[in-house]
Amino acid sequence: MSSQTRHQPPSWLLLLPGPPKDISQESIRASYASIISQVLRKAANISSSIATVAVLDVALPCPDVYDSKRVYYSYLKDLLGQLYSLICLLCTEHSIDVESGNDVDVRVLLFQASFLDGSERHQEPATDSSYAGPIVSLQRLARCRKLWQRVCSVDVENGELLLQLFLRLRETSIDSDKERLVVERISTECSSPALTDPAPVKIHQGLTRALHQSVAVGGTFDHLHVGHKLLLSMTALVLGLAEPPGNGQHRSITVGITGDKLLENKKFRNHLQDWHQRQVIVQTFLEAFLFLEDSSSHHTSSDPCGETQVAQQRVVSTAWSSGVVVQYVEIFDAFGPTIADETISALVLSEETRAGGRAVNEKRAEKGWPALDVFEVNVLDFSKTDASTSEEEKEEFRNKISSTEIRRRLCEKARRAD
Repeated sequence: MSSQTRHQPPSWLLLLPGPPKDISQESIRASYASIISQVLRKAANISSSIATVAVLDVALPCPDVYDSKRVYYSYLKDLLGQLYSLICLLCTEHSIDVESGNDVDVRVLLFQASFLDGSERHQEPATDSSYAGPIVSLQRLARCRKLWQRVCSVDVENGELLLQLFLRLRETSIDSDKERLVVERISTECSSPALTDPAPVKIHQGLTRALHQSVAVGGTFDHLHVGHKLLLSMTALVLGLAEPPGNGQHRSITVGITGDKLLENKKFRNHLQDWHQRQVIVQTFLEAFLFLEDSSSHHTSSDPCGETQVAQQRVVSTAWSSGVVVQYVEIFDAFGPTIADETISALVLSEETRAGGRAVNEKRAEKGWPALDVFEVNVLDFSKTDASTSEEEKEEFRNKISSTEIRRRLCEKARRAD
């Protein structure tokens, strides 16, 4: 076993066929539940056997969601929201969680569906290693530096087409790990058109929203769960499209992460991750979703930021050769960098914190600054499920997207171990 394998958690890739034409809880479940469930359970068994959380990247072909400098935000919000809801429900059904010692770090990645109609218009040159996502070509997905030990695909004609294209591109990668890449085809009895129709979905409805060059998001991000992942993913998707390398244009994401001092009164705080742990986990997720691989600089500081004047505020800033700059800033109030950096033009938040967005814009108005364009992300909620979902399952679902509940379970697990 190589040192790479020993020191990194097991990492799998699941290639899904394109999404159904109409995004709903029912259509997403009908298309993907059986497939994701099979792979999730196998990955959970690996996590349990080696006492390390396995990583499962679920890669999905995405329709063309960009219209000039605008994005079909609602479509993406519904697509990712329903996928993460399904993943959370399946983990609930199969008792996959930190308490059981078989947790799986599931991340939904997006790539362009244009390969299905033979189009090359979206594919970046093979020599351009600096291109970043969040929605990349199949070529970029296959040639990225992620070291997967296993790639799973759906055993249908469309799934086989996708798999063979992926493997062919992977073989030409300089960093190819094909010699240890296990291929597994997942059988399914589902006959959903999403699994059999080779044509990429076209988006014909829904409002577009303007993309932004500087986007902010904030939160505690303790024990990163699917709700956090959805919020961070949508933040990345609001970011302006990549420009040609060397044009001097930068795109920036500012992630405000609540400081430890503000969390001293949290319940079960003995199992609260400290700021550095939370920052590293958020950074790992964002870099995976954005396919950021070639950093040009990395800087960590403890200087006050803007007008907050808070001593020893931690800031981690990474600049990437693709022109993306990501800053992780310790925050000590509800506003953070949004009232310290005028260049931030958009804020992504959950619908339950929309009042915070209004408060931020009121503060910016007092300073004579333009209001932020506020993007809301739905709170994942399985209370709207069909009648077959029991109240117990609904409660378990809610517990999986609650950092407080995760800490409580870890506390109980530690107590039992004593």
